[in-house]
Amino acid sequence: MWEISHLTTICTADKNRLTVRGVRNGARYLIKKETNGWWIEPAPEPRRRGREVKAATRDLSDHLAALAAEGFGLEPLPPKKVPPCRF
Repeated sequence: MWEISHLTTICTADKNRLTVRGVRNGARYLIKKETNGWWIEPAPEPRRRGREVKAATRDLSDHLAALAAEGFGLEPLPPKKVPPCRF
């Protein structure tokens, strides 16, 4: 029979099933079984993979020129008064 000396799992706290002092209901915890007992600690946040920004194939002026060729035009908005800060 195999014996698991180091068991690790991530669980979501549910106080209705087991009472552990100091855990928040719905929070995720890392549970480790070791030879001297169980250890509970907050689960690490998952790593987020950053998105690579690709270089633009066309300049903004090229896009605006293509829109102007189709008949679209940009008109400046009339200036508006900025309301006073409420804070």
